[in-house]
Amino acid sequence: MLIQKNTQIIPDNAHQHIVSIEDRGFLYGDGCFSTAQYGRSEIQLWQGHLARFEKAIPALCLNCDMNRINTDKEKFLNQISAQYGENAHGTIKILISRGQGQRGYAPPDQAADLYFYFYPKSENSNSSEIPSLEKVGLMDQALSTPMQQLRGIKSLNRLEQVLLKHHADQQTWQEALCFDQNDHLVEGISSNCFVYLDGQWHTPDLALAGIDGVMRQELLSRMQHFQIAHQIRKIKRSELASVQAIFFCNSLHAMRIAQTLIDENAEQRLDQNICQTVFQQLQLSDLS
Repeated sequence: MLIQKNTQIIPDNAHQHIVSIEDRGFLYGDGCFSTAQYGRSEIQLWQGHLARFEKAIPALCLNCDMNRINTDKEKFLNQISAQYGENAHGTIKILISRGQGQRGYAPPDQAADLYFYFYPKSENSNSSEIPSLEKVGLMDQALSTPMQQLRGIKSLNRLEQVLLKHHADQQTWQEALCFDQNDHLVEGISSNCFVYLDGQWHTPDLALAGIDGVMRQELLSRMQHFQIAHQIRKIKRSELASVQAIFFCNSLHAMRIAQTLIDENAEQRLDQNICQTVFQQLQLSDLS
């Protein structure tokens, strides 16, 4: 693993000492982040991740200049190439914390701390097969509706996802569909989702809850470009009884295909061929 904090590369033996116990990211989840795939000496879908920070930074009132993100990013990519070689690939996480502050909620007026993390993958980790998820469940716990200013912001507060993932693991589900308080579909635990109903693809309206992921935006753009029938709308839980296919996407996976949907101990086998067809139509191999 390689870590950079405010342009300074952190030695391996000092990783555990880089964050103060008074850091507001640690104390309050006071910051934001984005996770991306790295390969070919670049961060995949970088402009989408930048757009995420352009929205999050003013919403959270963080003191972090966009030029600084780009400058620090270039230095970090050079370090990756120097340490792991030009053919390195893996995962990059970019995290912004408001930084160390005094006791209390009032935010300090200071430059935010900017972290870059690189988690390399082994040479043999790539596969030409589309990843699949054997078991996908339906969550009973409703996602909360955040205050207007925080809607769509990928803040450091991921407590809902932690608890949902714990529940899914207990059920031996690899993913799960999550719903809002009106029982409308929102997303997966760590992914956005697309469902195939009535002969076309549908993805949830995220106006009230959920994260409009970078990969979701890319797939919707490609669906429009390649004229793949799709809708962005409110999807009721009850509609999933008729679903034919489901796939999930996030910045690390353009598509993960659901094999089986589990609802109150009933198992519904899904059509993976529908997902594989749209994978080819959208030419997603360059994102896998």
